[in-house]
Amino acid sequence: MATHPHTPERYSQLKAVGLLIGGISSFQIGATLAKGLFPLFGPSGMVGLRVCLAAIILLTIWRPLPGQLNKKTLTLLLPYGLSIAVMNFCFYYALVRLPLGIVVALEFTGPLTLALTGSRRILDLCWASFVILGLYLLLRPESALHGSVHGLDPWGIAAALLSGCGWIIYILTGTRIGQTLPAALATTLGMSTAGLLLIPCLLPTLPLIFTHPWQGGAALSVAVLSSAVPYILDMMAMRRLKPRDLGILLSMEPMLGAISGLIFLGENLSSARWIGVLCIVTASAGNVLTSPRNTHH
Repeated sequence: MATHPHTPERYSQLKAVGLLIGGISSFQIGATLAKGLFPLFGPSGMVGLRVCLAAIILLTIWRPLPGQLNKKTLTLLLPYGLSIAVMNFCFYYALVRLPLGIVVALEFTGPLTLALTGSRRILDLCWASFVILGLYLLLRPESALHGSVHGLDPWGIAAALLSGCGWIIYILTGTRIGQTLPAALATTLGMSTAGLLLIPCLLPTLPLIFTHPWQGGAALSVAVLSSAVPYILDMMAMRRLKPRDLGILLSMEPMLGAISGLIFLGENLSSARWIGVLCIVTASAGNVLTSPRNTHH
């Protein structure tokens, strides 16, 4: 009987976990679908379609009210939207050259590095060493058939890491803009700003949409799966989960990316690179689990 009052809360938390995992999975499925459209639209065309269509979808749900936009907010919108544009452009550029799991893992080192920067705890050195080991296992050249050595595309690596840098700016600017606007509206305006910046990538794809309507519909699905659905599910999950639990679940994203690449794209990684992805996941989850609890929130 003593545990009965906690049953609704337990159910709410389990539902939130399912929503968050659903959001992460939706994003990965959208990424695999986008990769299949690269031969027609190219990575730049796909990022233009995805971000611009996502902005339109979000604007139909959340629109700013008169007085919500002030000079301070507008000043923050440019770097915030630019970070979203850079993140998405570099992510899709890297997908052309690298497996999905490796791209997600390399990109994830951006926010993970931000979380570990400035820490003086000895334990965080352990998590930093996991990041370094993971990067080494992911990036080192491997022997292929007939004794040849196969390395990852350097431009793909650079793009994935640059996407991670964009993620850092996104976090820093998003935190500031989130202090003046509701989270939903802030993301909508940020995505819209990114869409305006990526219009040159969108324009060349418009004739292709009319000549290839099926692929155009698939591009719309990418925008829904990779932006609208994950964001809505994440927002619903954040209302029920503590930041600590949220961070642990988000730490699984690189592993889910690798699994999605394997299932949907047939991108099987070597054992060493699977361990490298696991090292990144371990560092992220370990950092969240061992971080001092913030009692002020």
